Amino acid sequence: MKKTILFLILLVILLFIIFSYMEQDSPIKVKVGIEGSIFHDVQFVQKREGQIKLNLYSKEAFLYDEGKLMELKELTIFLPERDFRVFAQKGFYYPDTGNFSLMEMVEGVTKNLKILATEANWDAKNKMLYSEKPIKIEGKSFTIEGNSGNADENLIELKKGVRAIVYSSK
Repeated sequence: MKKTILFLILLVILLFIIFSYMEQDSPIKVKVGIEGSIFHDVQFVQKREGQIKLNLYSKEAFLYDEGKLMELKELTIFLPERDFRVFAQKGFYYPDTGNFSLMEMVEGVTKNLKILATEANWDAKNKMLYSEKPIKIEGKSFTIEGNSGNADENLIELKKGVRAIVYSSK
């Protein structure tokens, strides 16, 4: 998707330069930045060894800092290896590091769990999901809440004011 967008931007610039040159006797110098650009219905696909690792869709993406920071609205992240989907109303993505900050109605869904939060952050280097805001995890037979927490692929840890409700299987 990024390659397509960049190709289209370069094509528009090239056409602009050609038509401008045809109308004038001297060439025009043009500098185009993507700073402040807004893209609609954006999809990013992250692959490793031919396998999709992450698929991100956003209703709207606004670029800052020469494309090093993206503000996303109404986004969905899908991790196919874990069959895990994350929805959020707003988020920030840092393409250089792979880090995310999600906020406003964050909801993660797997086959057996639902995770609800007002904020969640992903540290790509340490492969750690964390939040300093309340988190709620709902399963078929339990609900666990905490005022903050973190998770990696092996462990979910809730902290501060943890409350658990376990439902009987009878």
